[in-house]
Amino acid sequence: MALLVQLVLIAVVLIVPLWRIFRRAGLNPAFSLLVLIPLLGSLAVLAILAFAPWPATVRGGRPS
Repeated sequence: MALLVQLVLIAVVLIVPLWRIFRRAGLNPAFSLLVLIPLLGSLAVLAILAFAPWPATVRGGRPS
């Protein structure tokens, strides 16, 4: 039961906001699920957001 509560808390606190960030950046929102992998997943998410070209800004328009 405690594991289920922890998973829901992780989903609400990390995955849902990251899902929206990836979607607004024009990237695949499923990358937010990498956070479920301890340590390396968080680093991978940070690297993707930091170094990937954001298609929403490459087109020349402002992101919504």
